[in-house]
Amino acid sequence: MVGVVAVKALRAVLVALVCATCACSAPPDFVAVTHEYLLCIGRDPMRTLPLLTDGFHRRHGLHVATAAEARGQGGAGPGDLALDRYQLGWLAVQSQPEMARVFGTTRRFMAGRSQADGDRAWVALPIAPLDGPAFEQRFTLVRAGPDAPWRIDAIEQSGVVAENAAAAFAAYPNEAARRALAARPEGR
Repeated sequence: MVGVVAVKALRAVLVALVCATCACSAPPDFVAVTHEYLLCIGRDPMRTLPLLTDGFHRRHGLHVATAAEARGQGGAGPGDLALDRYQLGWLAVQSQPEMARVFGTTRRFMAGRSQADGDRAWVALPIAPLDGPAFEQRFTLVRAGPDAPWRIDAIEQSGVVAENAAAAFAAYPNEAARRALAARPEGR
């Protein structure tokens, strides 16, 4: 029970810190969306769903597999999958305790660069794991009009190396990174 209270208190402090940072520099709404994503990823992944576009889910490639697919007997191709299979895959990966541990205890994200042009924007944030070199995570955001909410449409990462690959996967779970981590020799 003490652990739950400590986690809730830590989250409240992090939210207050982000809010205070946002209040001081008054970032655009699209920057706040990226900060919310980073606060929720691996800890409360359900809260990330409204922050993401349908296209984002199709691009990350994680999805739940049917029994036939798991046995290697084919099934639908990636372009033929229903959106909810990608969303469930996204949530299933983040529900693993290791995800919360890796991203929750090894991340810091700092102020970065951002720009908006009409209904498209991007935000580049350096993310510094405590046990590896920093990498950059670049968010592409879109909205359906001036009064519509900003949503993350794509994420790209640069500076990912073996020493920060687990933290990079936790910051942006995706099928390509999952396969690369799975292919690494034990202990690396």
